[in-house]
Amino acid sequence: MGRGDKQKGKGNLPNRELYERMNFLYQSSQFFSQLLPSSSSNVQTADNDSSNLKLAQQHQQQKSLLPISRFYSKEMRQVARKSVLRLSPHVKREICKACASPLVPGVSSTVRIKGHNRGRRVVTTCNCCGWQRRLIVDPGHELFIDKEEHGTLH
Repeated sequence: MGRGDKQKGKGNLPNRELYERMNFLYQSSQFFSQLLPSSSSNVQTADNDSSNLKLAQQHQQQKSLLPISRFYSKEMRQVARKSVLRLSPHVKREICKACASPLVPGVSSTVRIKGHNRGRRVVTTCNCCGWQRRLIVDPGHELFIDKEEHGTLH
């Protein structure tokens, strides 16, 4: 038994540590974008002005975690760029190109389907900066990376 026999089943991947770091940054970004901080005071008041102020404070607290998730997304892109690694198309589609915030439907983005029989497309709009991504929906279309012949996912 030579050295090659031990490493055949492990699936060697060059730059494994960088891919693991990018994966961690991506997951952290997604987590912080969906995490809503809890309010420290749960006392309800009957005064309308104070309840509006309380709602505004909660809204500001929820927005406070968005810069952290943007930072992790930007860091992931920088790691990929500096090490000349490609991001998966699925990961690219879940990050805003303009402001680097994670595009979570219903939380930080709005997803709509536009068009009719011909030219149907999915429009994803970032709620932070208003940037839109349009993807054409073709029933027979499949990304090359998702095809069985590609072999990297198996």
